[in-house]
Amino acid sequence: MRRHGFTLIELLVVIAIIAILAAILFPVFAQARESARQINCTTRFHQVARAVIMYTSDFDTTQPLTQWFASFANDPDEAQCQDRILAQLIQPYVKNWTVFRCPADPDATDAILDACPADGEAPPTRQCAREYRWALKTNLGYNYVYLSPIMVGNGYPGRNNWTNVPATDARIKNAASTILFVDSLWWRDPNSRQPLCGGNWIVMPPCRYWNSPSGEVDTFTIVREECSSGRAWGWYQYRGQSCGNRLPACWMLENARNWYTWMEFGGAWPWHRRERMTVVFADGHAKSYTPRQLAQGCDLQSMCRGRILDPQQYLWDLDDYY
Repeated sequence: MRRHGFTLIELLVVIAIIAILAAILFPVFAQARESARQINCTTRFHQVARAVIMYTSDFDTTQPLTQWFASFANDPDEAQCQDRILAQLIQPYVKNWTVFRCPADPDATDAILDACPADGEAPPTRQCAREYRWALKTNLGYNYVYLSPIMVGNGYPGRNNWTNVPATDARIKNAASTILFVDSLWWRDPNSRQPLCGGNWIVMPPCRYWNSPSGEVDTFTIVREECSSGRAWGWYQYRGQSCGNRLPACWMLENARNWYTWMEFGGAWPWHRRERMTVVFADGHAKSYTPRQLAQGCDLQSMCRGRILDPQQYLWDLDDYY
């Protein structure tokens, strides 16, 4: 008996069916991959948060230092080998560097963190300098303004009068609603506005002041105390250093242009589907938030111009001022 092959119409029908199935399934597969990356990111954030809890128990319940100013050496590798960034202080508790990177960030790789082309840096020649850069560009942006602000003043013990003033656990009145880390980015191309070069070890909060029934309150409590005592004349804030500057960078929003493009959300960045960021709190639990949810309890405006409306809903502060 003579065998017959497929007719052209039959072949076209099969191809059409395959194309329809692919159009249906490919987005599902993409969503599944992104969901897996988000779960992985959340797991890593949780691991680092547990490491922070172990760190605080070893250091008299104080939060980790944002940066340990050990050197201002002129040689970059030498300075980076003597200095320490927060992730380097936490890394011994987790034993690897992978947990400090979110899988949703395509630039969170050894090669790019070593020497990102957008930074114009030469690759480091020493392993200690490599680890410094990995720590600097971790995706876990630290809520440093509230938890461990970087201060400068006369008589501080750090190099060139820079030091950290970390909070103690006792100052954090509600650890379950105090942000510890947020997804972050290092840089954005000012033209394409695409994120580049990994994450950032610190992020800034969206609001600063609260109009209490008895008057205005500066919720940057440690910064306020150090400045008002005279111990500090300034702090690390991305818009100058002076204690007298009432409007630090915070979330730049519509003013995030040129160099400040990356600070649209204060250095935080929604790496995940539906504009979501992974957030971990001081008690160790992690959740996913949109930028708007991250600013709840705050009348969000550029450069901390908006006011905190409800301190109990606001997620960044220590709740130690009301």
